[in-house]
Amino acid sequence: MNTPAINNAITNVTQALDNIDLGPNKIQMKTGKAKSWLGEYHWASLAKDPDADDNTDPAIEWCLEHFGKSGARWYPYNGKFFFKDEKDMSMFILRWS
Repeated sequence: MNTPAINNAITNVTQALDNIDLGPNKIQMKTGKAKSWLGEYHWASLAKDPDADDNTDPAIEWCLEHFGKSGARWYPYNGKFFFKDEKDMSMFILRWS
């Protein structure tokens, strides 16, 4: 369950993402919600540079270090990072935005 303070922080992070100027070629980080057989997940995609390769290895290593083994709590799939807990996604956004 999220407290009003957590909800406010999540809103502030999301609004801050909308205002980041990534330059002419960068694709902005995106977020959303998705349902799976394990329940609802919150997802985030990394900001991308179409002129560079999409190496997600550093972000995966960071998630392993902070959230443990990929599984029900979090997992990477198809360029997105899915998180069971919205607080985990917020930490991911703060680190990788």
